[in-house]
Amino acid sequence: MKKIIVAAALVIFSIASQASTFSEKRQLQYIQEHQTAVAKYAEKNGKPMPEIQDYKYGMKIDVAKFVRQSQDPRTCKVYSRLMTFEDSQGTLKTVRYSLYSQCVNDK
Repeated sequence: MKKIIVAAALVIFSIASQASTFSEKRQLQYIQEHQTAVAKYAEKNGKPMPEIQDYKYGMKIDVAKFVRQSQDPRTCKVYSRLMTFEDSQGTLKTVRYSLYSQCVNDK
């Protein structure tokens, strides 16, 4: 009986760790896709590629034109997301913030 419980626990743990790794890989993929799209936008519009700034509570964000937001990995976890925009001076900016992802089973 003990062997069955240990075997079941190992199977569940390995599945959970693979799911977590997959989610992290997907999140990194979404961030890379975002940065690639922003680089193309910056080049097309003659703007420098923005550095990623971490959002801090109370930070003033001047959004004159929304450019792009990274995708939601739908993992039911808190994850980092990027938003790129132009401010009222036309400067391209990217802000990283944390967000609770939508769950796959949510409707």
